[in-house]
Amino acid sequence: MTDNMKNLSIINMLFLVVLMCLSSCDNDKAVKEFVTRYATAAANGDTATVRKIYPDAAKAVSFNTALIADSLTVTDQDSIVLVGLGNGVDMKIRRGAGDAMTIVESHGLFAYPANTLAFAKKTGQWKEGLTDAQQAERMADQGLVDYLFQSFNEQVKTGLSIIRTGTYGDDYYQGEWVSSEGATFTVKNNTPFDVPGSAYHIIYKSGYWGGGSMSSEMVAGKNVKAGETVELRTTRLGPNMESDTSHQLVVRGFTKDEFLANFQPTGKEFDEYLERKGQRPAARAESLSFIMEGLMGGCGTRLGLEGDEGFLMYTLNSKELEVGNVEQRSVTLVSYDPATAQLVLRVKKIDGTVTGNLVGTYRNGAYQGKFNNVNGKSSSFSFR
Repeated sequence: MTDNMKNLSIINMLFLVVLMCLSSCDNDKAVKEFVTRYATAAANGDTATVRKIYPDAAKAVSFNTALIADSLTVTDQDSIVLVGLGNGVDMKIRRGAGDAMTIVESHGLFAYPANTLAFAKKTGQWKEGLTDAQQAERMADQGLVDYLFQSFNEQVKTGLSIIRTGTYGDDYYQGEWVSSEGATFTVKNNTPFDVPGSAYHIIYKSGYWGGGSMSSEMVAGKNVKAGETVELRTTRLGPNMESDTSHQLVVRGFTKDEFLANFQPTGKEFDEYLERKGQRPAARAESLSFIMEGLMGGCGTRLGLEGDEGFLMYTLNSKELEVGNVEQRSVTLVSYDPATAQLVLRVKKIDGTVTGNLVGTYRNGAYQGKFNNVNGKSSSFSFR
């Protein structure tokens, strides 16, 4: 049974209740026959007849069945019949030529999941006084959450700041004390909401005496309250005569669950969203924005993209992203074809050297394919 058929079955039960009340109250015979015809069509799955009788039924997600049957009232006003079903629910039926009738308006007949309705009321998407059809059109706009989620994460990405505030640690080497230092950082949350540690981390790189390769470490973030600061420390101690040290604050942002848990609506969000939606360039709808995790060549990897630019992080010899040495790369959008869902990203080192391309299919929040490096080798990846 399809969702539409399920909804029609609910309609059927509702109107059978109405029918019994009309019969018991000995109201207008034509109204009784109209409701009977409607209920029969709904029971038989005759969607063509149902939508002819009540065209706006196609807009409903589900129907309110919490009705008070014994409070039903019928008021005949020329060509319009007003039917009150109690508990604030009512409908208008228009008479046509002969016995023809059509349901033209209702209030409180359409229903929504409790969490959807609660969020809509908090953000102003739900507006009191609208008919069910008007409200259904408003509720059908599914872009609000994504818009708010994106705006929220933009605040997070620009609202966290970092400074290196010091060093710590000593070591004893070849009979004398030498300083072997780890770095300390202060992260400040300049946003009006708390930010969980999972929303950001630091990439710290340090060299050793005499030069050589750089050592890289991911420093996990800590929960930081709105307007406050936290101190983060590296776990690896490097020499005090470090050369070429660097650090980078990487802000992943909130997941949607974290966003919904922290979001404090004002009630004006939906109207602001409608205003700004019309001002956005058309290409905005085609742009890609995501942060995903998975495996690439058997190594734990995180990939993020915002428009044409992004980042790629992966561990060395580990499936877990939070442990081991971490390598950081930048990515640039090469091409994306919505028709075939093929997404190509160019991968570069921090200094701009191209290392290869990610070529795969991006569909339903997942990106799968192969990384083809400049040396002709390839490795499979799967992100979600």
